[in-house]
Amino acid sequence: MPFSPHHDSSIGQRFVLETIGFSDAETSLLTSTFRLTGRRPFHYAPAAAPQERTDIYLVNADNPLAMWQLQGRGPSAHVPAVLIGRQQEALPWPLVTKPIHWMRLFEQLDLQMRLALNERARRSNTGGLEWRGGISRRACDRHAPHRPLFEESGPRESVLVVDDSATVRAFMRSRLAPFRFDVDYAESGEKAIDMAQVKPYTCLFLDILMPGMDGYQVCKRIKSSSATRDTAVVMLSSRASAFDRFRGSWAGCDAYLGKPVAEDELLSTIARFLPSARDTAQALLAKAG
Repeated sequence: MPFSPHHDSSIGQRFVLETIGFSDAETSLLTSTFRLTGRRPFHYAPAAAPQERTDIYLVNADNPLAMWQLQGRGPSAHVPAVLIGRQQEALPWPLVTKPIHWMRLFEQLDLQMRLALNERARRSNTGGLEWRGGISRRACDRHAPHRPLFEESGPRESVLVVDDSATVRAFMRSRLAPFRFDVDYAESGEKAIDMAQVKPYTCLFLDILMPGMDGYQVCKRIKSSSATRDTAVVMLSSRASAFDRFRGSWAGCDAYLGKPVAEDELLSTIARFLPSARDTAQALLAKAG
């Protein structure tokens, strides 16, 4: 039975994503941001064990060696690829141009995996079809059990957006909703402090210019309280001078985003403060020590 794109959005499936040809910094950014897909129906992650087979390749199209390596991997309609790079002609797989637009990239990966799932379902229903490793997958994978679907648990992390602008609150709601965050809103710094004392938040997006207590004062209060000091504070401001950023750092903020907020920067920033990202960073530090 072909895979239906209109499946229950409460059910997700994990796919093994292999990146090829990116620098260490680019790979770190990709890995961090792809953690957000754990909240989407299609979740992309690196192999958790050596025996896990790749489901889809993500390749730096500007790197000739990477394109040569991809050819050696034997991508196919069953195990497709998505390219990232400058606009080029006659590429064998769909290209997402730089700078990366994260939602566009996620949507292209989803599209390719839907097509691949349809091809896999069609192939499994075709009697007598020989599996060839260079075209599909290894013959020994033919009778391997299907990777089970996993149930999405409800929202795991709570986020507080503090801004007196209804437009900004609506923007943040639309960008965070697809990733199943539990999002609360406050229109003033005083209300934000009260809310943060009652409910733990992974991340707090904080406007600087608000009536009453400004963002710098709110950040200091959040970071000076034992109940809220571990909450990541991301300041939002149309002021982006070095002095403004210094004031934000001095107040204790963890990151600073300029307004209007760029969607890609928002996603990559919040990915840095997920518990899974912190756990990975701590593990790397422990290994280095």
